[in-house]
Amino acid sequence: AESTTRAILLLLSDDYVRSTSEDARKGGVVALAASAIGLKKAANDSRPEVQECRDLILASVVHACQDHSTRVRYYATESLFNVVKVIPALAVQHFFVLFEILRSLYADVDVDVRSGAELLDKKLKEVIVGAIN
Repeated sequence: AESTTRAILLLLSDDYVRSTSEDARKGGVVALAASAIGLKKAANDSRPEVQECRDLILASVVHACQDHSTRVRYYATESLFNVVKVIPALAVQHFFVLFEILRSLYADVDVDVRSGAELLDKKLKEVIVGAIN
């Protein structure tokens, strides 16, 4: 099952998130966030292949947060919020990467992206404070 899941995630990442089509990139990040929700049950699973799937989702969504299209960045920000929400351990593990992405999203030219960054920031603070306590 993990190899099938990994293959689907790689397809979404390679063929959609990195597509030349803006709509495909938007769909790819939304699908990756949905995949994270599907992996929620395995959130505490420490098997390397499950961890690799979670890391792949995060890396692809973070990649999309740097897209040249404001709509893709907006969808990626929303997707990143959902990934952090359903797999908070991923946010703790990759805090510095998320902090850097958040910094760039706060400086975005698009008001919707900045608004999404604000929501992501609140969720990230909540997750980190929860992990400390």
